[in-house]
Amino acid sequence: MTNTPLVKLDNFYLKREDQNPTGSAKDRAIPVQIENLKKQSFKTAVISSTGNAAISAAHFCAQNNILLTIFLSPQVSKNKLSLLKKYDHEIIISQKPISESIKFSKLNHAYLLRQSTDSTALIGYSQITTELVSQLPEITSIFIPLGSGTTLLGISQKLPKNVKIFGAQSSVNPTISKLFDSQFEPENRLITDALSVKFLPNKNKIIKTIKDSNGFCFTLQNRAIVDTDAFLQSKNISTSLEGALSFAAYQKALKNNYQIGNYPVILLTGTKR
Repeated sequence: MTNTPLVKLDNFYLKREDQNPTGSAKDRAIPVQIENLKKQSFKTAVISSTGNAAISAAHFCAQNNILLTIFLSPQVSKNKLSLLKKYDHEIIISQKPISESIKFSKLNHAYLLRQSTDSTALIGYSQITTELVSQLPEITSIFIPLGSGTTLLGISQKLPKNVKIFGAQSSVNPTISKLFDSQFEPENRLITDALSVKFLPNKNKIIKTIKDSNGFCFTLQNRAIVDTDAFLQSKNISTSLEGALSFAAYQKALKNNYQIGNYPVILLTGTKR
């Protein structure tokens, strides 16, 4: 995997995971999972996804001649669905994509590419930290958008103990952030569609990891996400709204005088689709 750029902008740094081969940080974990799949002699795989993980899985499974079945929610974005249809994989639209993919895995002996329950995914995400420490040895804090939290857990594995971890979640789906940051107005329209997961197998571990780093998890309103996206666009940084969410958490930390150090890194997890 080619290193992704670390870009300095004003007084912070952007880790451009949106510049991975298929445009998201999922490209860190999926290839490692596929290597594990092959070692265990699986010939087929299954995944449930809001889009980015499925796109990554479709790409790398095609490269490795692995048959893939993709379970998607009816709410999947049209752009992501269009990208997936370019591959010769089976796509199943389901109201219960997670449970259906688990059932499919058991019935068809298909490797389940669910990152929150597959420890090999953590190995893939830890590559981000290895690169970061090489690119910016002075790193003092990192801001990470939270879905299942697997990316955060993987990054934390090799992160120096003095680096604070800050999570970020939308006010529409604050499964973890509401336990830290309860000062928000509940909203109904989820604009960070790649962070829609509600059941978190590693919830307690994620909370402990953030607390042990002396970090925090911020809850952000849609308006703040849209505003930070506009700011990034003005700096010629085109990234997903999940990346804007991460940057909005950084801005909230500054506004509320959190100690983030002189070398904060903001993780941009996906490209704008």
